[in-house]
Amino acid sequence: MTALYPVFLSLLAGIIIAAQGPIYLRMTEGLGHPLSTTLLAFSTATFVLVGLHLVSRTPFPTLGQIKDLPLWVWVGGILGICVVLLSIAAVPRLGAAGYIVAVIAGQLAASLIFDQTGAFGLETRAITWQAVAGVALIGAGAALVIWR
Repeated sequence: MTALYPVFLSLLAGIIIAAQGPIYLRMTEGLGHPLSTTLLAFSTATFVLVGLHLVSRTPFPTLGQIKDLPLWVWVGGILGICVVLLSIAAVPRLGAAGYIVAVIAGQLAASLIFDQTGAFGLETRAITWQAVAGVALIGAGAALVIWR
């Protein structure tokens, strides 16, 4: 059962990610601009995170902890903004399934490179022919979903 827990969590994350695109699209229709949607989404997330910190009594990071982080970690927030804006642009054209399958294909291809190079502090893992074949099959599946 323990081995299935991270798989379950990953599947749950996939469900949540699949819901985000259509939610952001509807938000944009109501607010009139993708930047307004992104601002509202991140403001809501910030409000909820502050509340979770307070309720769980998790200490807020100290200025020293923040200053000790490598500069490249700040890109994470910027990437989150990009994901919201890109989903707003892609979902109306590809649909939720087309968008997610393209996201997954991109994630897998990039993840192979990140593993191979040890990017972002990861432990290096060699790219195998099986992994490349798996990503190629996902890419083919993505093409079938998008161009059905």
